[in-house]
Amino acid sequence: MHSPSSIFTLLMTSGVIALTAGCSTLQAQESATPSQEVASAAQDEPKSVNINLPANALFSVIGFDYMRTDEAMQARAVFQSSAIPIAVENGFTRHGALLVDGPSFGTFKPQGFLLTSWPSQEAFNRFENDPRWPEYSELRRSIWNDIRYYRDVQAEGLSLTLRSDKFYTLAIAYTDPDNAADYDEYLARLEGEVAKQGGKFILKLFDPNLESLSNSKSPDQLTFIEWDDAEGASRLLQSDTYKAVRHLAGSGTTDLSFYRLRPSL
Repeated sequence: MHSPSSIFTLLMTSGVIALTAGCSTLQAQESATPSQEVASAAQDEPKSVNINLPANALFSVIGFDYMRTDEAMQARAVFQSSAIPIAVENGFTRHGALLVDGPSFGTFKPQGFLLTSWPSQEAFNRFENDPRWPEYSELRRSIWNDIRYYRDVQAEGLSLTLRSDKFYTLAIAYTDPDNAADYDEYLARLEGEVAKQGGKFILKLFDPNLESLSNSKSPDQLTFIEWDDAEGASRLLQSDTYKAVRHLAGSGTTDLSFYRLRPSL
């Protein structure tokens, strides 16, 4: 298991990398022409995506680890042009992506996560039972090293907004059956400190159904936090509050993965 202390150490290292990248960006901006500055300002305008799902919609977080070969790219093009339209016929919607950007911890090492939905579990079942799907389902093994679909029916609906000027983290927890309450306490005791450091819990998925090429076990909880700036998570990990409760994450889980994400909307 990746411990909270290992997350702290590697996130601190990433801060040096981010600072170096920031200096390079500043130098480039200082040498830009007026027309380039106008174009850059237009590109920097924040975007947002509102995800509003009705009761009993099926929400899906898809973690993807693409193969990087010409053959995989060709197979991916076939999948996009043939399989995705079948999904869309049954109400599939792609809302946006959160790309891994910084240290990530876990046996699964995706490039990012897609946020998608279906009108209902029944709509997804119709897609899965479509006679055209099995051919493309098998094609996935030629595209991804692994792809993981975390699906959860939203009994009361879902309202969620993603913004391009925000930053995100995702924790995927496999709780210890004997000490699961420790992980709940860990998150509860962090909530005030998260807010203090410019973050907020925006989504928790409990016991999602997992489909994957690797036949991995379903996790017990996915927890998303939105941050006002890129260093919010780092400040949290340096805080006295975090240091006082991080042992609860260790005792409350058998495996804990952590991903630092940036939005692609």
